[in-house]
Amino acid sequence: MNRILVVTLGGTICSANKDNTIKLGGAIDRSFFDKFKSNTEFSFLTPVLYSSENANEDLYRKALSAIIKECESSKPDGILVLHGTDSMAYFAQLSVRVISYLNLPVVITGSKLPPEDSHSDAVKNVKYALGLLKAAVDGKLGSITFGVVFSDSLMGDTTFIPAIRVTDANFEGDYGKFPGKPSVDTLTKDEAKAYLESPLKRMITIPAIPGFPYDAIKLDSVDAVLIEGYHSGTASTIGLPELVEEATKASKKVYLAPVHSGKVQYESNKILEEKGAKAIYNMPFEGCWAESLIR
Repeated sequence: MNRILVVTLGGTICSANKDNTIKLGGAIDRSFFDKFKSNTEFSFLTPVLYSSENANEDLYRKALSAIIKECESSKPDGILVLHGTDSMAYFAQLSVRVISYLNLPVVITGSKLPPEDSHSDAVKNVKYALGLLKAAVDGKLGSITFGVVFSDSLMGDTTFIPAIRVTDANFEGDYGKFPGKPSVDTLTKDEAKAYLESPLKRMITIPAIPGFPYDAIKLDSVDAVLIEGYHSGTASTIGLPELVEEATKASKKVYLAPVHSGKVQYESNKILEEKGAKAIYNMPFEGCWAESLIR
């Protein structure tokens, strides 16, 4: 019998519709899993409960620390994480770096509507996720299976994307995947513990928006800066080089991502790198965000 640890962290899949308002509140419980006639023993963990839009690194750390502690104690065969869809890609990108050393299959899923809604994809997604976990456990694949399960709005098909390739969801809750084959160096047990116990990094993320007022950013209380580039790998050279230079002189780390590798680079990237920005290559922005936190 496979033993699966179900980690409920929140989001729509852990919410209910009350008076036409979707409210967070543990809608998923043991009874929800009774409908899955599988040879599986479930255990449950809710270290923190948050809406996807209120997710932050502190909550992610608390969740990952609790998962590590529980896995070291109860030694499950696999992990199913229930998370809000809006920020699921960020959680997936951070968690694949921090807890892959456990060598357990991990599947993260959510739903576009609360489970009680007749049109919800919650049952479909969880069923598919459990099937993946069973296959991974039976095949002794370990953390090779580590990713996100979601239901595609266009075709209605349930899909799996490896965590290191997943990008943020669009307005319909569908996830994209980064082209190519990005790879990451996951943390060891000791490195993961050191990261989770270190002070939170106060990092400001600058979005790729035309005419962003870079001179309005105050760096006094910031530890690091993450600059989002456009899909073509470009970034502004009006006001931004000065900000990068200011941050560098103040010994604050500045990251630029995503950037495509290759001999030919846009001039804007080279200018920012000359000012002190460190480019992160061939990785989705959500992965770059996770990398910037743990570097």
